[in-house]
Amino acid sequence: MAKTLSTITHAMRIFGMLLIFAVLISETSSRFLQSSDTGTSQYDYSNYNPDFAYDLSSYSLRFEKCQDVKMYDDDLATDENSYSPLAVRHFVVFRLCPSDACSGACDTQYGHYVVDLDTYLAATVDYQQQDFENMCENCQEHCDDADKNCSGCGQLCYQFNNLESLGYIDAAQFIECQTVQQQQVNTQNGRDDGEAATDDGGGRLYIGPRCSAGTIAIGLFSDESCMESVSNVDVEEILGAQLSYHLLAHTSYSDGDVCLSCMENNNGSANANQNDAQDADDVNEMCEDLYSASAKCESKTGIRHGFIQTALDENQYETQVAGEFMSCNFIDQLVWNSYTETGEINAKVSREIVQRILTHKQSVVLIFLSLTISGTLGLITYYQRRINRIEPSTMRLSRGTGVLA
Repeated sequence: MAKTLSTITHAMRIFGMLLIFAVLISETSSRFLQSSDTGTSQYDYSNYNPDFAYDLSSYSLRFEKCQDVKMYDDDLATDENSYSPLAVRHFVVFRLCPSDACSGACDTQYGHYVVDLDTYLAATVDYQQQDFENMCENCQEHCDDADKNCSGCGQLCYQFNNLESLGYIDAAQFIECQTVQQQQVNTQNGRDDGEAATDDGGGRLYIGPRCSAGTIAIGLFSDESCMESVSNVDVEEILGAQLSYHLLAHTSYSDGDVCLSCMENNNGSANANQNDAQDADDVNEMCEDLYSASAKCESKTGIRHGFIQTALDENQYETQVAGEFMSCNFIDQLVWNSYTETGEINAKVSREIVQRILTHKQSVVLIFLSLTISGTLGLITYYQRRINRIEPSTMRLSRGTGVLA
C-alpha cells in the first residue's frame, strides 16, 4: 500500500511539474506566434524605446483611398421625415511614408491613417494652395523681361490664374458643402449666378466633395449635409464650366506619384512658413492637423513607437493606443473594398487573403510545445498503467488473500 501511495505521489508531482511547464511553454509560444520577426508583439506597448524620436518631418503624406460608408446616425434616427437611420460618411485613408521611399512601394515601414473627408481636404488643399502660390512667386522672380525661363511654371501659373476665361472653375472652391447656383452665361460680363439649381423633381441641389471610384470628386447632393448623392444631373452642366482639379490632383494618385512632404517649407520666401503653426518643430501644419485628427494604425505596419511614444511620454492618445487594433481593422475594411460605391456592405466582393509566414522561431516553439504535450500524455498513460497493475495486488494483500513467501 505504501509503495502504491509513493508511486501515485511521485506521478502526481511529475504531472504537476509537466503541467506547469506546458503552461509556461504555451504562453511563450503564443507570444512568439503573435510577434514579428523582431520578437515584439504587434500590439504590445510595454517595451518601448524612450530614446526613439518620431520625427514627422522626415515623412511624406500619400493619399490611398476615399470610401463612403453608411453608418447609424442619431439625428436621422429621431427625424420623423427621415426614411432611414443610416447616413453616408466620407472617409479618406492615407499613409505617412518615409520621404525617400514615398514614391516607391512604401510597404515596409509606414503609418496607416483614416480621417473624415472634410478634415482631409481642409488640410491638404490649403497646403497645396500655399505651395502653388510660393511656386508662382518664385517663378515670377526668376522670369526675366524677355520671358525666358517661364515656359514651364509661368504657363501653368498663368492658366491657373485665368481659369474662368479659359472655361474652367477651380474644384477646390467646393470642398465644403454648399448650395449650388445655376450658372447663366452672359456674353458681356462672363458667368453670373442665376437661381438656385434644382433636380428633375424640383428639389434644391447642393455641391460638395464625394468619393468616386476610390478618388475624390466634386458632385451634387440632395441634402445640405452632402450625404445623399445625385447622379442624374451633370455637375459641370450646372456650373456652366469644366472643373479644374489642379489643387486636388493628389487625391487621384494612390501609387506614390504625388507625395506631400511633412517638412516645413523653409525656402526663404516671404510665404515660406505660412503652412506652419509657429512651433519649434520642423513639421508643417498640414501633417500636424491630420495626424492629430486621424485614427492611427502604426505598429502593425512597421512603426513601433509613433503615437504610442507620445502617449507614454506626454499622456496623449491614450484612447487611440487602446483602440489601435480596431483602427487597423477599420482601415483594412476600407482598403479591401468591403463597402460598395454607395457605402453599403459589399457581400459579393472576394476578400483579400492575408498570408502569414511561419518563422523559424515560431516553428521551433510549436515543435517543442507539441513534444512537451505528447511527453506529458505519455507519462500520464505510463503511470496510470503502473497504478492499475499495482492496485489489485495491494487490495488482495490488505484483505488477507495474498500469500507471503
